Amino acid sequence: MNLNSLYYFKVMAEFQNYTQAAQFLCITQPSLSRAMALLQKDLGVPLFEKDGRNVRLTKYGRLLNSNVSKGFQEIELGYSLLNQFSKKDSGIIDFSFLFVLGYHFVPTLIKNFQTEHKNITINFHQCNTVTSIMKIKDGSVDLGLCTYMTNEPNIEFTPILKQKLVCITSENHPLANHASLSLEQLLPYPMISYTETAGEIQSFIDRLFSSCSQNPTYFCTMAEEITMAGLVSSNHNNCIAIVPDLDVLENFSIKKIPINHPKAYRNIYLATSKIHPRIPCVEVYYNFIMKYANYSQ
Repeated sequence: MNLNSLYYFKVMAEFQNYTQAAQFLCITQPSLSRAMALLQKDLGVPLFEKDGRNVRLTKYGRLLNSNVSKGFQEIELGYSLLNQFSKKDSGIIDFSFLFVLGYHFVPTLIKNFQTEHKNITINFHQCNTVTSIMKIKDGSVDLGLCTYMTNEPNIEFTPILKQKLVCITSENHPLANHASLSLEQLLPYPMISYTETAGEIQSFIDRLFSSCSQNPTYFCTMAEEITMAGLVSSNHNNCIAIVPDLDVLENFSIKKIPINHPKAYRNIYLATSKIHPRIPCVEVYYNFIMKYANYSQ
């Protein structure tokens, strides 16, 4: 039993006449008769019975026809859905991005993209860099906005955004009224560091401090900036944090103070797989992000 024999059966169930069904299938009547005889032998039950010059389905044939018809409907639906992916102006894209980019950058990006490409659907995956890269590698995400990760030879990282790093403090912190700060001025205060799941940002911050007289003191680690800002705003232990200058930070009672260092910024990258091919609608979205990022900077 194979897909062809089931399709032949489906057509036979519709015509209930070997000559007409064979003509529809563009095969000879003996070939169709042999295929149906073999199918009935494989199943061990009769599917047709004579009805004058025609045939009709037995109760076993009706049962099989019900399931075969549903099966081919699903196949046709799947074909139709996949056919959408072959076009530039339709399809489904799985897109991951960092939580903090969901406040302004991504919503504006999506609004502009779907104004031009109304028939392309985007599934969103908000996650940290490690999870984003994992999803891109296993093919469940097509492309993502994240920070850089080392030792990922099968991922292409293209920088698209540059975010300044700032020091955040509570409003009544000893550093709160400074117009700008050097790295040395931050050293007396306990700092919040990033977890490994945040990508390379913590390693980058540590490298910034490598030229200082001592290393900073970290008293806790967190995965993202919103929780950091919440703890800093409480003035717990006079703690501070170095984070990207994000719009979402405006929602907290904190001070954002520029850091006097030429490399006090981080890059956001558009990450894609070097192995998985990009379907047309993903390629369209990729190119749109590259143009949009250049414009928005």
